[in-house]
Amino acid sequence: MPPKTTNGLHSIRAQANSARNTKLLALLNSPFSRAIIIFGLTSCIIIGSQIHHLAITSLHCSSSSHSPLSAADATLSIQINNNPCQLEYDRISAKQTPGLTKHDFLRSRAWLGNQYRLTQLMKSLSSRTRPVVGVVAGGSISLGHGVTPETLRYANRLESWMNEMYPLQNNATTNQHKVINVAAHGADMCAMAKRLNILYSDLESQMPASSSNEPDLIVLEFAVNDYQGQDHLITVDHKTSVFFDGFRELVLCAEVVVHSLLTKYPNAAIMFVEMQTAVLTRKTGALLHMGVAQQYQIPVISYAETMYPDFYQLIHLLERMDDTSYSFNHNQWKMDGGVDLSDIEGNTSQYAFAVLPFPHGCSPCQAQHIIPQFRQGGCKSICTFVERSGIIHNKKLKCNAKQGQIPAGRDECFVPFLAHDAVHPSALGHAIIKDLIVDTLASSQQRVCQGDSAPDQDVLPLTTFVAESFDELKIRGDFLWVHDVARIFSRWDDLKPIKGGTTEGFTRYADDDLKQRPGWIATNEAGGEKITFPINLPPNECYVVYVAILRSYKGMGTMQVEVRDYGDKDKDKSVVKHTTTKDVDGLWESPISVWSDVQLTEDNTAGCTGYCEVSITTNPTVEGRVGNKVKILTVSARRCSALNSKR
Repeated sequence: MPPKTTNGLHSIRAQANSARNTKLLALLNSPFSRAIIIFGLTSCIIIGSQIHHLAITSLHCSSSSHSPLSAADATLSIQINNNPCQLEYDRISAKQTPGLTKHDFLRSRAWLGNQYRLTQLMKSLSSRTRPVVGVVAGGSISLGHGVTPETLRYANRLESWMNEMYPLQNNATTNQHKVINVAAHGADMCAMAKRLNILYSDLESQMPASSSNEPDLIVLEFAVNDYQGQDHLITVDHKTSVFFDGFRELVLCAEVVVHSLLTKYPNAAIMFVEMQTAVLTRKTGALLHMGVAQQYQIPVISYAETMYPDFYQLIHLLERMDDTSYSFNHNQWKMDGGVDLSDIEGNTSQYAFAVLPFPHGCSPCQAQHIIPQFRQGGCKSICTFVERSGIIHNKKLKCNAKQGQIPAGRDECFVPFLAHDAVHPSALGHAIIKDLIVDTLASSQQRVCQGDSAPDQDVLPLTTFVAESFDELKIRGDFLWVHDVARIFSRWDDLKPIKGGTTEGFTRYADDDLKQRPGWIATNEAGGEKITFPINLPPNECYVVYVAILRSYKGMGTMQVEVRDYGDKDKDKSVVKHTTTKDVDGLWESPISVWSDVQLTEDNTAGCTGYCEVSITTNPTVEGRVGNKVKILTVSARRCSALNSKR
């Protein structure tokens, strides 16, 4: 590991010695050069606020030299200035996953965006004066589904990196950098948009006392879930319309989240981390996030672009070797990973590889890092991923080694960044996510240190992306009542029918293959099933009411939804102030099944003014349809828009 940089002529001479640069030593020992160097360092000390961090101080002086040096001396001067920047980058990114290349990291930088907040974050870390706080928001990938121990999950790894590389002087448990993980199974951007008030309240209670009372970094990981949806039939496949009927709603949710975070936390660095799965036919929400990222200049890190181009190449190579089992010959194993392992302590057998170098090629299964619940099933092979992707139609693949389907003398191919399933990264996959985040942070600091123009502070754009107005963004991020059938983020208000009410024909259960996405579900072809949910908010306000349902392309039914407004729960419920009725259809043409929010009352009509009830009645099966499923997921309410409300 390179030595920690310090100020002064002796530090520069030590760096020169380590590089064994004879010419540099000779030049440093000349009186003229000493004067130039001392002048430059003095200028830095006068200008820089963090004197003990040369990499930070050199932001102010690396591009402002006016000394009348020769071309050779000028080149050498640049080398001197740049060297501490590279040393600092090497120091804080020293523990990267073996085998990741510069090209891998370049591919990860899907969109640089405005780097100002990232450089401010790095200054806060380098100052070592207070705890720096990160927040990870996402789905089960960010939650670390399937990976044990928790310390190997990327949020935990990022926290450890901050405390190891930038320890605080009083490094007690209560005075450490912290990463707060608010990820939840199945969470997507729309789930977060509805729960921003809940999130802000929870974060406020978790911030360290000596922090700045707002996060320094917020990571958004929703690409997989934003296109996965709630499919009750098949996994979303490549035939899915990219711009399906609900596309604008998903983009709007992403814009609501980003706009709200930028407004609520004016100093926090925000970034998208875009993941992908090994289900080859499955799309992600990276496309819809990119538009929002470019509009608001939010950096985008793409794990997908880092890992999956080589993953596809690996599949092609294996297919040529054996297009039935996607296996490879024993003699193709190489035990050094194809990378330099000289700095790796302990057993390096996990870095063995075949076909492509580590971590992109075939590698031994590391089942010890799979949680016990899934460990018996072991790692899933490339053959299994191809089979489950449903892209081979002219033959049956032979992927089961336990049943003797792998030919003698050949081995299954496991990729090290996946383990127990096709969706969730392995422990090593989490290490790579952390590496990409660290590289983004370190690179932003290095660019400024080397003399690139310091980024200007970002400002909000003058126009929205897909929202009709900034007022729409504000009100869509200000929900006061959100009741769900499943936990989303840290606090959960359960979606329950009114006390004493009936749930005629509706049953609460999960209808997806993994049994992870429950809902209040009715399927009677004759219809007539009923369920009623309460909304209880302060009276004499105007609220807009929503119901979230499953929308799909097959097997769905219609319903009539009625909102009855009583105003005040404590008053006589026999008097209904206002009734709103809406017909809702769960079927659409797009071959995708997703959570879909239906607005029931309007901003310009007081459809709910305090206590109201949402009643759902299913209709008989529509002629020509097969199936009559209705699935209720969420009931929510927000304040009416101040521009349009009428009481």
